[in-house]
Amino acid sequence: STHPDLLLAVLLSLSTGARRSEIMELRWRQIDLKRRVAVLVDTKNDEQRALPIVGEARDLLKSRAKLRRIDDDRLFPPGPRAKKRDAVADLRAPWESALKAAKIEDFRWHDLRHTCASYLAMSGVSAVEMAKLLGHKTLAMTMRYSHLSPQRTIEVADGLAKRMGI
Repeated sequence: STHPDLLLAVLLSLSTGARRSEIMELRWRQIDLKRRVAVLVDTKNDEQRALPIVGEARDLLKSRAKLRRIDDDRLFPPGPRAKKRDAVADLRAPWESALKAAKIEDFRWHDLRHTCASYLAMSGVSAVEMAKLLGHKTLAMTMRYSHLSPQRTIEVADGLAKRMGI
């Protein structure tokens, strides 16, 4: 069986490019399903940022909102055996299990952030927009995260040649 938090956490990470800690530490008071955003206040770069809540992640959040715990504001509260009161759900074992079942090797949670950035780049999203979404202070850092596929590079060059008439 799958862990109840794993799919939602992975989808939020993939669709927002947020860091694992930013996703796992989310609280319901940060979520606005009507506006479709989660507002991060305490980020690595000490800047507030809004994460888009879209697609299947939004659907899962809407369902979870109907059944959320009243004694804990965390989106991913710790399991009953957690030792620390401020802990969050531990997804290490379910993550490793899912990777093994999918026969995926050498893939870390942080790679979801890189995957998001690469898909944004291949969709034509500007480096400035990507930096804002990912919470990067510099465009150089954003460029390290986003990787264009060879096919997308060819598409970009084809578009340039067409615009230039060459």
